[in-house]
Amino acid sequence: MIPNDRWATVTPWFFSDEPTAMESIQQSLPKDGPHRAWANFSFLADTGHLHSVDLLVAGPGGLHLLEVDVSQGQLRNEGGVWLRTRSGNTKASDSTRDVAEVKARHLTAALRRAAGRFLTVPKVRGSAFLSDPRSSVDLTGPAARGVFGPDEPANPSLPRVTRDLLERPASDRAERPGRRFLRALPRLLERIGMHPVEHWPRVGTWQLTAKPVSLTDRWQDYVAWSTVWDKAPCRVRVYAPGTSRTRTDESVLCEYLLLRELDHPGIVTVDTLEHHPAGPVLMFHVEKKQLLRLDHVLSLYRPLFTPAVRADMIRQIGAGLAHAHARQIAHGALTTRAVMGIPRPAQGESVNDGWRDPGLQITDWHHAAVAAAATEDAPGPAAVARDLRDLAAVAREICAGAAPAAGFAELPDRLAAEPEFARLRPAEQVRRLTQRLAGAALSPAVDPAVPVTR
Repeated sequence: MIPNDRWATVTPWFFSDEPTAMESIQQSLPKDGPHRAWANFSFLADTGHLHSVDLLVAGPGGLHLLEVDVSQGQLRNEGGVWLRTRSGNTKASDSTRDVAEVKARHLTAALRRAAGRFLTVPKVRGSAFLSDPRSSVDLTGPAARGVFGPDEPANPSLPRVTRDLLERPASDRAERPGRRFLRALPRLLERIGMHPVEHWPRVGTWQLTAKPVSLTDRWQDYVAWSTVWDKAPCRVRVYAPGTSRTRTDESVLCEYLLLRELDHPGIVTVDTLEHHPAGPVLMFHVEKKQLLRLDHVLSLYRPLFTPAVRADMIRQIGAGLAHAHARQIAHGALTTRAVMGIPRPAQGESVNDGWRDPGLQITDWHHAAVAAAATEDAPGPAAVARDLRDLAAVAREICAGAAPAAGFAELPDRLAAEPEFARLRPAEQVRRLTQRLAGAALSPAVDPAVPVTR
């Protein structure tokens, strides 16, 4: 067991399962080894993100940031989405390993800035620690890399966190910490602002979830509840200030004004723009108590969709995109992660039943707002073509397994080669493409890339 003078718990644990998970690692690390560990702390990344770290371990095997997952049940993946089933209820989430890698990348950059030119800082490696040995884990492909289980009792489907990660020598020389660095690490952590975790952060009168539900290099998404009014939850996006808080504030203001202008059922509704020490904040209106990204919706409910529902989902996204292009706005970053799903239960149905026919709204308009603010001209042909290809790619994901994927991918270029299509305005091009994609969703046997005879 690593002694307490080389193991620091910076913040008391809030949930009872977390200290138990940490104790298993503390017990497994050797007493006479050179390891040092810091548990449950926050740091400010150079991007402006305020990150919480479950565990950082430094030793001969490298510098490891562990994101701890105490969830129980059966875990599997569909691509990069994790699906956890417990008591017959399945929930989707982003990969815990992917979250750890983002934090590890930001911690590496912060430590290297603090160290300066005269001290070599190894790359921090981000991994997921699934602490419940009773969980059944069936992760396949890239999703299985960087995921570890407890040492005792061992989970046969996972490598062991201490034996196979923390005690194993680093194979990459760039990840091997030197003695000077290990001596300097406590001072470097203080220099980058290591401090206790705020378990329930707030924005104004809204209380956020303890951890973000989505994390990118540019923002962190939370679910929030009002501490004053009995309101439905709100989706809160906290933007990282980056190298310039002023420029970030200006770009988020552009996004806010753009979304106020794009008033359409297929586009997210923004409520307010707030300011917070961690960065500017957009707060989005949520009509239902459940809100999922489209990639999560597809992982959970795709088998339930009829051809008519798939066609309607494509039409919803196409209508929102066409509305933006009619106002000379190109999205520029449309994916299934940039579309939010809302359940639409019929009268007498439960909210879960409403996922059989979800409502969809395009989000992530930051790139579009910045591009629109930089020029008063309409989007160029390249920007329009990108949105068309992205729309086809999203439609292909919606219809995966039910329509010819090759036809979806080829359709935008095939249409662009038609003289009549090239003369259409961008919004009409989006509508024409949407019509063809929705038609293919209704008739999976018909290749949408084959020209329609008139």
